[in-house]
Amino acid sequence: MRFGLIFSINSLMVMGCGLLMLIPAIADWLTTKEFFNPFSFGACFTILSGLFVYLICPKTHEPLKTKEMFLTTTVMWLSYVAFSAIPFYLPPHAMTLADAFFESMSGFTGTGATILTNLENESMGTLLWRSMCQWFGGLGIIVVALSVLPTLQIGGMQLFTTESSALSERINPTMRQSVCDILIYFVVLSSACALCLWFAGMSPFDAVNHAMTTLSTGGFSTHDAGIMYFNSPAILWILIVFMILGGLPLVLGPHIFYRRWGAIKNNAQIITFMKFVVISCLLLLPVVGIEKFRFVLFQVVSIVTTTGFVASPYSSWGSFAMTLFLFLLACGACTGSTSGGIKMFRFAIMGRIMSTKMKSLIKPYAVFIPRYGEQTIDAAVTSSVLFFLSLFFLVFILSTLTLTALGLDYVSAFSGSLSCLANVGPALGSVIGPEQTYASLPDGAKWVLSFVMLAGRLEFTTLVVLFLPFLWRKNI
Repeated sequence: MRFGLIFSINSLMVMGCGLLMLIPAIADWLTTKEFFNPFSFGACFTILSGLFVYLICPKTHEPLKTKEMFLTTTVMWLSYVAFSAIPFYLPPHAMTLADAFFESMSGFTGTGATILTNLENESMGTLLWRSMCQWFGGLGIIVVALSVLPTLQIGGMQLFTTESSALSERINPTMRQSVCDILIYFVVLSSACALCLWFAGMSPFDAVNHAMTTLSTGGFSTHDAGIMYFNSPAILWILIVFMILGGLPLVLGPHIFYRRWGAIKNNAQIITFMKFVVISCLLLLPVVGIEKFRFVLFQVVSIVTTTGFVASPYSSWGSFAMTLFLFLLACGACTGSTSGGIKMFRFAIMGRIMSTKMKSLIKPYAVFIPRYGEQTIDAAVTSSVLFFLSLFFLVFILSTLTLTALGLDYVSAFSGSLSCLANVGPALGSVIGPEQTYASLPDGAKWVLSFVMLAGRLEFTTLVVLFLPFLWRKNI
């Protein structure tokens, strides 16, 4: 394991994090006229730390091995979270280490679970930094999903690479050009969302922040009441549209740029995603009432895309709605989007496999081959998806049991673990429900949920495999 190379690469990313921290530092300086604020100190410390590591580590142009990619990805995310937590740890917030790390982890993983209250009294820099963490975290997971995970064949992602053609020479000759196309598409969508929200009545600052947290499907807000603060049907419809766009694969950007309309029209997981949203709304409307259609649609889209915005106190919608939302917490939108959860791509693959198996039971002597779009679902993809699902539920069960051992009631432990694992944010119950924060949880629970958020964001295998002893053998 070439630790020098790993930390050298990571140090460049840390310096980038420090440079980004200068933006909220300037925002606070413009409003308070105090140059020495938590973000200016955090930026200087982060940049100098990254520069020091970069100077002492050896450099090489050799590509990373598979096991080094596992460690590099995990170290990179942990470093980003740790350094971005510095402003929360310093006065005036003076959070505990557990609180600061939890808030930062929730931001970069796009979970949206928060410790902070009285957001209206927070500085402009703090609110901006939370939104920036989610926006850049959303971009970061797209790069991981399109480059690292398919290479490691995690959760069937090798099939998604072929299906999306994101890295194929049919679209772009290089990975760098693909990432640039996706970045442009993401920036365009974010800008369009901000403009629409501004025209709908938000202040420019609120519009920019909510645009960043909407397209990243993160869900942080600038007000304690969240979206309910604005009480605007126009804002709800705008957010519905852009949450759906955030839940679609961002490789649609290159497809649009290069006019590959067939790849969009015939995308199996997009069709599955849309059907899933429609069916969920149809199940809820008879219970909640047709007059609340926009709130039902907003809440279904918000939870399925793992954004976590709350437009109505849905805890009063009855036990059926709560049970359905508990299921929706784990689903997620499309692979290649900024959303978390299991994702429609894997549901689509499992649906094809189940359909093929049912046909073979009816006609045992016939040969049925499961397909996803134009691709054959082979045994490697099937086992990869099953392995992902097994890890998902294993981590979920272990974290739920751990949270109950730490004193949480079973509703909070169950829903909180599932919500953080799927990077949704709001949970169920009276402690960490849709109208509460995670501030009241014990520090031990916050550390557990921080690990759960990271595991879910990195598709489990990237993180869990580091605990396997054979990975650290010299001949691997």
